[in-house]
Amino acid sequence: MSMRTGSGGMGFFDRLKTGWTLTKDSVGVIRDHPKLMIFPLLAAISSIFFFVLFFVPMVLAEVIGGGLEYVVLFALYFVTTFFSTYFSAALVYAANEAFHGREPGLRSSMSAINGRLGPIVVWSLISATVSIVFRMLENSDNPVATIMRSLFALGWSIMTFFIVPVIVFEEVSTTEMFKRSGGTFKDTWGETLGAGFGITGIVLLFGLGFIVVALALSAVVATAFPGVGIVLALVFVALAITFSYLLSQTIWGIAKTALYVYAEEGVKPEQFDNFDFETLGGRTE
Repeated sequence: MSMRTGSGGMGFFDRLKTGWTLTKDSVGVIRDHPKLMIFPLLAAISSIFFFVLFFVPMVLAEVIGGGLEYVVLFALYFVTTFFSTYFSAALVYAANEAFHGREPGLRSSMSAINGRLGPIVVWSLISATVSIVFRMLENSDNPVATIMRSLFALGWSIMTFFIVPVIVFEEVSTTEMFKRSGGTFKDTWGETLGAGFGITGIVLLFGLGFIVVALALSAVVATAFPGVGIVLALVFVALAITFSYLLSQTIWGIAKTALYVYAEEGVKPEQFDNFDFETLGGRTE
């Protein structure tokens, strides 16, 4: 499928409209298959677990110094990236199952991803290495290093935008994995990040709405039981933030899968009938 970029870019309202459509259609998939939100939950739990597990080693490594802190940090980056990618890949696989009219199972999706552990390990090693480079540049007082980090971060984001769908759907070498991800972004969905701002903004509004409702409910209780009301406020706000995060991650996973499937197969998932893939960001065939 060949597409070219039109003369006009995405303005603010275009991004918002595109983000809203992607969000609405993705939420429709979540409504039909709410279990999809479990994958980001498992990814978050695993990350928290490893951050807690590595807390003491990181403190000790910082005290000892001599570069040991980077060794521990590399191990932390590797395990968190591995499990985050694993569960993100399971979400992508499950979303694709839903697109094709099949019931996405949690266990079956993760079993399917077990066959992709090799590429996930390779990606995690590379990602951890790049993260260490970012950290070193971040700790540098050299202004040139700061500029390099910003440019490198932008290029890295573009090149790896579709890395998880590539891992799930493609049998490619390590080099080809990055080429396919970056190529898909550049050739077909280069302005998806713009639409992503719309998705992020809309989910943020949802989150703020949840927090307002949580505070309002807590305020009612607090009028009679101040202590209980404060505790409820903290619990409800924490739940609202957690739910918003999981919703955001699930929406992004589903939307990214839909974009990749259309880019590679030229087939529009029926759940995204409202979304005009062909003219995203002013594109025409």
